[in-house]
Amino acid sequence: MLIGLLWMALLIALPVYIVYWLTTRSSSDGPTEDSALAVLQERYARGEIDDEEFERRRARLTPDGGRY
Repeated sequence: MLIGLLWMALLIALPVYIVYWLTTRSSSDGPTEDSALAVLQERYARGEIDDEEFERRRARLTPDGGRY
């Protein structure tokens, strides 16, 4: 009887896990523009790039050309 319950739990849990995995995976595929901008801001804050380089790269990453 315990084996039957384990099989039933597996038959329910496996499809639920697969759906969960597919939905979380599809929402995080590939880098997004926001994460690229966040990395750029972190590099600027650490001093890896200067003001000019930061502004040039930010202008490329933002849809409005870097203007606020």
